[in-house]
Amino acid sequence: MATTFVYKGKIYMNIRVDGTQYKKSTGLPYSKKNLSYVLKELLPSFINEAMEGKTRSLKLSYYIERYKEEKKHLLKERSYIRYCKMIDKLIVPHYGDMLIKDIKVSTLKQYIHKHLDEGKAAKTVEMYRTIFSGILQEAVYDGVLTSNPFNHIKRPKKKKPKITPFSIDEVKLLLENSDGWFHNYIGVATGLGLRSGEMISLKWIDISDNEIHIRRTRDFNRDTTPKTESSIRNLPMFMHVKEYFDKQKQLSGNCEYIFTRPNGLPWSDTQWICQYHWYPLLKKLELKKRRLYEMRHTFATNMLNSGQFKVTEISRMLGHTTTEYLFNVYSAYIESEKNNFSLDINIYK
Repeated sequence: MATTFVYKGKIYMNIRVDGTQYKKSTGLPYSKKNLSYVLKELLPSFINEAMEGKTRSLKLSYYIERYKEEKKHLLKERSYIRYCKMIDKLIVPHYGDMLIKDIKVSTLKQYIHKHLDEGKAAKTVEMYRTIFSGILQEAVYDGVLTSNPFNHIKRPKKKKPKITPFSIDEVKLLLENSDGWFHNYIGVATGLGLRSGEMISLKWIDISDNEIHIRRTRDFNRDTTPKTESSIRNLPMFMHVKEYFDKQKQLSGNCEYIFTRPNGLPWSDTQWICQYHWYPLLKKLELKKRRLYEMRHTFATNMLNSGQFKVTEISRMLGHTTTEYLFNVYSAYIESEKNNFSLDINIYK
């Protein structure tokens, strides 16, 4: 807030910017005429001068904190934690102490190219860019930057997600060589196509004779609501999947969660499952190392290839908003979509 005051008969100007106070004498003796002149002509210039002096010394760290505070109220908790981890790891150490005025387009191009050169996927780098751009946008809103430097940087082309689903024979191999709760876990994961977080958040109250109710996901040792509304869904209780639930009931039926740690508590995430159960099983069977998430892709491709379900039905079961993603990701793996048609076909007969 800018004000004027009189000291020893002279008019002074006063302004406070982000906790710092700036004072300056106009050198003019107090009179109504001079005060009017100061308010109309000198004070606006003094405000701009003070603001420029302050903003020129602002570091990126100032807007990093502003950005975090803003996102705390807009993002789901797990997304907010993930954003903060990326900021603290990728932005703060290298750019946090830089002055806003020193962050140029060339600086940000180096930031983008560094991650691409490290082999990170374009989708991942795009997320890094979105976060960094959001931080700088806070400075644009304050008038510290006239425009966001990222607006002058072309976005890298996104490639279709590369997936490596298991064949039907490989699924049988996984089931034949696993036992106990992990055998049931694989049976449910390949039979329903649930996301990893949805698998470990399943509770017995979610199961009925004919349906499985997906209402939550789990990460960072806490349950949260799914990212999108379409992820909240009811899945059919296929008979072959019910067998795995029935067997698991004998192991964890007295627990709240269906798939639990040995002590009966829920898994915090799937990291330990991968490290101590999933990857050792793949190595034992001499199968290519793949993410636990590939069982979801395996479900999708085999459902599509079965020819027994509509694309819209499969999309709903997977929790997708539209069928577009289904075609973009899985079209290359759908046997029925390949050019194995008869040359005798005449669509005009």
